[in-house]
Amino acid sequence: MTSTLVKRVLELAETQPEKTALAFRKEAVSYASFAEQIRKAAALIRSLNVERGARVLYTAVSKPSTFVLYLAIQYAGAVAVPTDKVGTAEHELSLYEDAGASLLITALKMPPVTDGRKVVTQKEFFARLDDAASNVFPYELPDGEELAEILFTSGTTGKPKGVMLSYRAVWNILNNTRKGVGITEDDIVLMPLPLHHSLALRCSRATLCAGGTLVLQNGFIFASETEKNQKDFRCTGFVAVPVSMELLRGQMQDRFYEIMSAFRFIEIGAGALSVEQRKRLSKNLPGTQITNTWGSSETGGVIFTYVHDVAEQESRVSTLGVAIEGAELMFIDPGEEYAAGHGAPGQSAEYPGRLAIRGGMVMSGYWDRPDLTEDALRDGWLVTNDLTWRDEDGYVFMLGRSDDIINIGGEKLSPLEVENAASEYEEAGEYACIGVPDPDGILGQVPVLFAGKCTPAFSETELRKFLAARMERLKLPAKIFAVEALPRNRMEKLDRKAIAALYKTLGGSKDA
Repeated sequence: MTSTLVKRVLELAETQPEKTALAFRKEAVSYASFAEQIRKAAALIRSLNVERGARVLYTAVSKPSTFVLYLAIQYAGAVAVPTDKVGTAEHELSLYEDAGASLLITALKMPPVTDGRKVVTQKEFFARLDDAASNVFPYELPDGEELAEILFTSGTTGKPKGVMLSYRAVWNILNNTRKGVGITEDDIVLMPLPLHHSLALRCSRATLCAGGTLVLQNGFIFASETEKNQKDFRCTGFVAVPVSMELLRGQMQDRFYEIMSAFRFIEIGAGALSVEQRKRLSKNLPGTQITNTWGSSETGGVIFTYVHDVAEQESRVSTLGVAIEGAELMFIDPGEEYAAGHGAPGQSAEYPGRLAIRGGMVMSGYWDRPDLTEDALRDGWLVTNDLTWRDEDGYVFMLGRSDDIINIGGEKLSPLEVENAASEYEEAGEYACIGVPDPDGILGQVPVLFAGKCTPAFSETELRKFLAARMERLKLPAKIFAVEALPRNRMEKLDRKAIAALYKTLGGSKDA
């Protein structure tokens, strides 16, 4: 039977009761106190007429109370649905409706709710916690296929999708991260990411499951807080996204590598480090394990790159890495329509295809979206829109999202190829390449390149010469634009739709 994080925390409360499980600034919660609060919170949730299988939303603030709520909801047999702490009340109430929720435990300022929706503030909820002590009930281990949580997307490009994760999937996801990163009971992991996001959740779950200590931080806004937490708690691990590493480097200046070298490992997800970043970090942090993980809300971390192993290999420096044990990969020919009952997806070590994944970590589907679920889950395989290929030693390489690939007169170009080449020209801090209609009407599409956070020494002419020495003529950008910064989403991933819109405002084609 699949185990759960709730069961594991209850066990740790018995075997290491005094050890700190969660910390935030001056607040420290031992495993014994953590388990006690989970039991009380679960009893309070049940007293609010929340039935088994009901959805319970909670605002995922960067405090230990978030994990009390997360695990108490599951202890009570309900489904945990985290929401963004910087969201709006209107958006949170909209998710309440989308999830068909029974309860919202919010940290946001709410308008009066008089239409039958059950909303309680987190301040009020935790003030009532001791009242629930007499109603504590024993934990019932769920079936592995029961729904544990729903992770909603931000919804910036349309209606949010709710990724449904079973207890089996959650258990596999946390163990994949625990093994892939190598998190142990001795680790003290600094977590500055928003706690409703899958990257933060998988690394937090893995740390707690290992019996380690999770130190919470409210974002990357101040590098001084990262340095202080590292020293005060003697943190051994750090979780980041590629852009946040650059933000910290800019703030810490020449002390960046000294501070980062104090971590035993740095786990970087929600995007690939550029070639230049991988080489630079590998060179300057020789004693720190740097893992760059590919994953998604639908699977958790699946493909792991150990940056030191590939940084000096030109043929592999841009790899996504190798799949974790237990994750099967297929590569579907993008030119073939794959349909259930018509054979397995085509697989090849030479030719690219859409990445498909099978294993115990894969989601159950999208909440209340059978159309999207049918399209994504096919004969047990999760079919993504990522075009990838794998070499003879199992290393996977990304070409880009299928709809981002640039078609230059029949020649297919991955925007990542241009971005990785440009990343080694260090007079800009970030690059993004998109395909736009060929103004001459000959090639169909041509690439254009955006350079953000440019230094005073940045030169379009010099960048063009730099690229010309490294790329085929056909792949060179038709235009290069220097901009203040590139559009990004909440998790600092490139927003290519916004970049296409930016191209139009800079005098490009309205059809870009």
